[in-house]
This record gives sequence, C-alpha cells and structure tokens, in this order.
Amino acid sequence: MYHSDNERPELTGLFYDGISSRAHPVFVTIVEGQCRINGKGIDRSIPLAEVSVSERLDGAHRILRFGDGSSCELPDSSRLSVFLNRAGHGESLVQGLLRSWRWVALSFLLLAVILSASYRWGLPWAAEKLAFRLPVRVLSLISQQALSSLDGKVLQPTTLTAERQQQLHERFEQIKFPSRQPLPTRVEFRSSKMFGANAFALPDGTIVFIDKLVELADNDDQIIAVYAHEAGHVALRHGMRQIIQRSVVALVLAAYFGDVSSLGAALSGWLLEAKYSRSFEQDADRFAAATLRQNGLSPKLLSAMLKKLEENHRKKAGAGDKNGNTLDYLSSHPATEERIKYLDSF
Repeated sequence: MYHSDNERPELTGLFYDGISSRAHPVFVTIVEGQCRINGKGIDRSIPLAEVSVSERLDGAHRILRFGDGSSCELPDSSRLSVFLNRAGHGESLVQGLLRSWRWVALSFLLLAVILSASYRWGLPWAAEKLAFRLPVRVLSLISQQALSSLDGKVLQPTTLTAERQQQLHERFEQIKFPSRQPLPTRVEFRSSKMFGANAFALPDGTIVFIDKLVELADNDDQIIAVYAHEAGHVALRHGMRQIIQRSVVALVLAAYFGDVSSLGAALSGWLLEAKYSRSFEQDADRFAAATLRQNGLSPKLLSAMLKKLEENHRKKAGAGDKNGNTLDYLSSHPATEERIKYLDSF
C-alpha cells in the first residue's frame, strides 16, 4: 500500500532474512539512494547501489536481493518502477526492447531472415560436408535396409532374362568414370507397377533399373547414359545430402549411433517421392557427359533418352495413368528443356 503523495513513498512487502523461510511483513522506502526496510524487529538501511533488483515480468513480484543473502519481495507496480528509475535502477535495454512491439516485430523478421538464409545456404553446405564424412559401412547398411524394405512391396523380381542381365552387367563394368577416386557401383534389376520406366541410385552405389526403362531404350548405349547420370548422383552423394537436408541432423546422428532401421525407413519413403533439386540434376548431367565422352560415347545419348522418357511420360498423362500413382523417371528426375539443350550442345 502507498501513503499519499505528500508522505514518504512506502511500499508493503515481505522480508526474508536468508536464514529461515519465514516471511516478515515490512514497509519498504526508497529515498535518497537508500533502501530502508522497517517491520517488527527489523530496521535496516541499505545503499540502493548494493541492491540487486529482479527483472520485471508482468504479473510477477519484484525481488530486491541484498549482499548478506536476505531479500525482499514486493508486488510489481508502476509506482515501484518510478521509484527504481529515479534511483538509477531502471529497466535494462533488453527489457525495454521486449516491451516495444516494433522491436519484437523486427526481431521476428531478423530471425526469419537468419533461418531462411541458414536453410538456403547453411544447411546444404553442412549436408554436403556430413554426407562425405559418413563411413562407407554406414552407407551400405542404409542402402541395404532401404532396398530390403522396398523389395516385395513396390519392387518385384526382374523379368529380364539372365542372359540380358549379363549383357548389361558386362557393359556397365567396362565404363570408366572421370572421378579421381574409384566409384564402386552395383546394378540391380527389378520390375515394378508403381515405378514405371525408372532408375534410381542408393547412397552406397547400388543403382536399380526398372525393367520398363530398359525396354524403353532404343539401344544399350542409352541405358549406359542413364547409368552414367545415376553414377553422378552416387559420386556427388546427392542422395545422402538430400536426406540430411530434409531430416536435418536427426538421421545423421541415428546413423552414427546405430539406428539404421529408422534411416532405412526414411530413405525408402524418400525414394518414393524424391525430386532432386535442379542443381543436383545439372551436376549429375555434367558428370554423365564427362563419363560418356571419356568412354567414347556422346552426351546426346542421355538427351535422347530423356526425350523418350518425356514422350512416354506425356503419353501416360494423356491416358490418365490407368495404373494409378505410377512414378516414372521424370517424377524423380525432372527433365527440363534446359537440361536437354545442355546435353545436345556437345
């Protein structure tokens, strides 16, 4: 309670001696640089410069703490703030900013800018660094788990003959890559109603070809072109980088701590709806072009295959995709005119 303005400004509060938990009702007066506390058996005067005042929080009491461990609890009020301000215990800059809606709005805007910049540039940079530091053993476990979870559900055994598979394996084994380090790849063939004419690469270098893509190609060189492109995704760790970017750090930590099953499940789901970024596709195209030229083949082979896939994609779209939610190669590898023009430029 307060006396009239003409009387000394007294406030009622509770005093704690710092020894027991007992609260002592007191009157507190803040004048002439002193904090005076009076109550039954209590008469103290403490320089305000030696008093620590708690931050102001709406609805919360203010606490005056003294050097000997004692304290005084006072109800917050505008009058108390005035007295403290006059004595040099005003609000801190941070408190003042927090009470300004303009500064709060500006803070949220700055936070949004920082988060956006981190997502746009920081996260891809960190994902690339982490992806290339993952041990090969971890990549292998993740890929095996992913393929195992797809087999028997959306992937079925290939319908290609053993002779046809052997022919393609022999071609794949002859391909030399431009990368300085060896690039271990392993090709698997599968059939699938969900995956149409498709192919995808797993982080450990396993490249899965769906039968319909093999059947769609005019010749084996076009299949080699797709193989070179997928090998580019493997060499540049695009798969793992995209998973890390989507799952931030959780999946990476799970890999290091052995929770491979959850990583496999996440990768399986990602494979069903993955769409590489434009920059990833361009990088894989450049890798494929360099690989094809190194092996005496034209990058236009990949361009020709993309055109065939695009034509097949349009036919399916025009027919209403009677097979349901079929995912073809263009679903996860969007072929743009820009990509085709780049490959045709060689």
